[in-house]
Amino acid sequence: MGYVITHWRGEQPLMRSFWMNGVALRVAVFGGLAFLTWAQPLPKAILLAAIALDLAALIWQSVGYFRATERNLAGSSSMIPLWGGMIAFLAAVAVMLSQWWGLILAANPPPMEELFSAKMDRLRAAQYDLTVDADEQMILFHGEITLGVTKRMADLLAQNADLRTVYLDSTGGNIFEARGVAKLVAAAGLDTHVDGQCSSACTIVFVAGTQRTSGPEARIGFHGYALLNAAKLPQFDVSAEQERDRASFMKQGVSETFLNRIYDSPNTSIWFPNRDELLRAGVLNGAP
Repeated sequence: MGYVITHWRGEQPLMRSFWMNGVALRVAVFGGLAFLTWAQPLPKAILLAAIALDLAALIWQSVGYFRATERNLAGSSSMIPLWGGMIAFLAAVAVMLSQWWGLILAANPPPMEELFSAKMDRLRAAQYDLTVDADEQMILFHGEITLGVTKRMADLLAQNADLRTVYLDSTGGNIFEARGVAKLVAAAGLDTHVDGQCSSACTIVFVAGTQRTSGPEARIGFHGYALLNAAKLPQFDVSAEQERDRASFMKQGVSETFLNRIYDSPNTSIWFPNRDELLRAGVLNGAP
């Protein structure tokens, strides 16, 4: 304690006040605060204590040095120690403030920025609902068939081996994802059912069902294919993709006459066959 007091009074040698009590101590404080900035999040109590101790140390160093300067240079015309001390003081303040800012950031780290891929997955997942009713042994899909649906469907089927029926309510979406879901439905031998609407790419999933049924108010819609973003998918052959799904539909028992009407119709509108047409064509093949 006596050492602290003698420095405060300026009673120690000038060189010791500058190099040991000033520079050396300041370097040690700098290292300690730098270590604290690595801890995130830094507790608020430690932040306040570190800033208070740093400020107290700087005041003790500065007051002691300038008092030692006044005492040891009495009668001297050289101002070098005084100006040197002022420069060192200003540099110490600048470093101190920058470290305080680092401590504040460590105590209040910015939220983790969401990865672009994670953001896109979240936005796509918001476009549909895919849930399981284990009691009824069914899986329900509502919304747009977008990227990620196939993986989510595969996960649910893996976790629920007793599922029997897929309930669909969708105006369509990505045909590649629809094909992926259709493969899962066919491989699991699931039935498909529509109470609301199932149109466009949704019909690929529906027709993959073993037993395909619909409610009295159901609307099942078809249309020819179109490529709206040809510049982005130069390898996409509309006719080839259309024929691919035509073959899948025929394999499931859908009549060729019905398929001709689907793919010969314009893609600007959707054809909603009535129930009798769907039954005759083999699109519906189970009891309502």
